[in-house]
Amino acid sequence: MATAADDDVPLLVRVLAGNQVTGASVLSCLTTADTHALRRLYPAVSGTVAGVPWVDTATPVVDAVRWRAALPSAVSVRFAEGFRLSAAVVAVLAGVTTLDLSNCREVTVELLLHLPPSLRTLHVRWCKTLTARASLAHLTALVSLDCSERHGVTAHASLKYGLPPPRPPRPPEDPFARHTIVFHHTLPAARSLVLLSQLQVLRASETKLDDDTLASLPLGLVELDVRDCTNFTVAASFAHLGALQALHAAGARLHDATLATLPPSLVFLDVSWCSALTPAAALPHLPALPLLDVSHTSIGDALVASLPAGLEELRMVQCYTGCYTGWYRYRYSVTAGATLDHVRALRVLYSSGTSLAPAVPAAVRARGCVVPAVGEIGRHKSPVKALALLADGRLVSSDACNEMVVWDVGAGGDATAVLRTRCSVNAFAVLPGGRRLAVANWKFIEMWDLTATLPVQAASIPWSGTSGVSTLAVLADGRLAVGCNDGLVRFMDVDTGVVTAGVGGGARYNRHIVQLAGGCDRAP
Repeated sequence: MATAADDDVPLLVRVLAGNQVTGASVLSCLTTADTHALRRLYPAVSGTVAGVPWVDTATPVVDAVRWRAALPSAVSVRFAEGFRLSAAVVAVLAGVTTLDLSNCREVTVELLLHLPPSLRTLHVRWCKTLTARASLAHLTALVSLDCSERHGVTAHASLKYGLPPPRPPRPPEDPFARHTIVFHHTLPAARSLVLLSQLQVLRASETKLDDDTLASLPLGLVELDVRDCTNFTVAASFAHLGALQALHAAGARLHDATLATLPPSLVFLDVSWCSALTPAAALPHLPALPLLDVSHTSIGDALVASLPAGLEELRMVQCYTGCYTGWYRYRYSVTAGATLDHVRALRVLYSSGTSLAPAVPAAVRARGCVVPAVGEIGRHKSPVKALALLADGRLVSSDACNEMVVWDVGAGGDATAVLRTRCSVNAFAVLPGGRRLAVANWKFIEMWDLTATLPVQAASIPWSGTSGVSTLAVLADGRLAVGCNDGLVRFMDVDTGVVTAGVGGGARYNRHIVQLAGGCDRAP
């Protein structure tokens, strides 16, 4: 039964500070930025907020002393960019388990020595003042370190002499079981990571990681990111990584021989953009692999034949060999002789940019596989700059060489007309009724008559605006919204060519704001 005193307590206070279940549920949905208003509601709420072990690192902190005074139980903190770390700040970090010092100033070797030993996650990205003398030996609870983008610093030097000793394995259900270190851009060549015996996740994209460093990785590694690492040779091997489950290697210089050393434990493999792979490359036995991306490589029929039967998603886009043999002409390395009959578990297939026989995607689609419809209807001689769908289903496109092409998509993509314009076309807009097409280039807006089989230019309106036209949209009242390179949107009467109004301003080249006008129910 509620007492008279209880009646004086607002219901919100009862929910937040008087009920452990509802209070914890509500506060778990909030960030530390929300606590400023909560602490002013009622003394009881302020006390409850102070006792919450806040783990929010999305809200940047600008005053560490005030932050700790308001949230004495908080265990995670991210300081704002440019924050100046000092001894007074370090003193209030006792009990913190996650600390993000990215882009902070004055992060010195001496201050690192005074960080609390409770730290499990530490980010020191872009901390330019750190040197190779940095020591983390006292951080015995550290399981995750991100030292990416450290200018002029040999990350390995600080790790070799400063990392705490290996910790005993934790139970699988422990959320901090994976010992993660991120090197991005900083790992030098010919360095051994053998001291990191507990390492389970290594993110070393765009570093100088080479064969020797790869060979020194611990046997228990679960996830490896070597994207854009180009120091690997034919001798590089993953064979010793028997527990590896995920390999992110897009853009890495992996060779056919290296691909053959992949461990059978893999459940994710991305080798897209690996330019060293050839049509002779093949996969080893990967029975657990459900997802594979080999897009933008020169893999061929040999790799397709080696795909595991349990593969569920295959991304095989733009697989070609050699250089272009002409303007946008490819020599595809996956030929019409390849088949996917043995990949019975396939559920998603992306195969544009290959010479797979049409019967292959049709067969896997019949088994329930999702195969996005792709195809080509023709090619311009230069990059395509604008597209528009006409009322009769035809497609019109333009390129940088003052050429417009009308395509009959329904008839297989044949070009029904090739038209010339004064300048390179930047945008199209089909006017109400579908009988006219507005064509915009730098200094003209042309009106083309679509009623004839061969479209003809009906009018050419010199653009009187102070800046060139970049995009078009048709308003509900029939006027034409014209997006300009000076950041303004102007409105034109298409029959008279008179500019009737203009809105916008601000950032230069704000080209895309006019696209919003196309969905308006009424004109501005």
